[in-house]
Amino acid sequence: MLVRNFTVACTLACSVLGVALAAGEPPFVTGGVGLEERSQMLASKPDYNVRMTFATRGSGEYRSDVQVEITDRAGATTLQARDAGPLMFVNLAPGRYRVTATAAEGQVQRRDLHVQAGRNKDLVFYWNEPTIVQ
Repeated sequence: MLVRNFTVACTLACSVLGVALAAGEPPFVTGGVGLEERSQMLASKPDYNVRMTFATRGSGEYRSDVQVEITDRAGATTLQARDAGPLMFVNLAPGRYRVTATAAEGQVQRRDLHVQAGRNKDLVFYWNEPTIVQ
């Protein structure tokens, strides 16, 4: 798990959840595999204004193999995360963004996002079952 430039108050939570905070990067957490980690993620949910869930269509099986890129209106990368999921919570400044989420087998989804002050956004990404080639 990634922990950069974070306060001591978050050390315990950060050791379980994927957390990142780098210069110029918005704060985010990702994780939720297993009941304990999921409970910790859900407890932190009110601290973030953009909340994403990644799952497989049909089975509803959660995904933790998603690459996420968030770009601003000008196309500049605001955040990149590898192996995100099944939950990812981000604190974005008000503005317009594009979220690109790519599943491990290459299926890509894009969503335009308008973040408003004091408002939360919940995004759910569903991918088709991966094709098994024999």
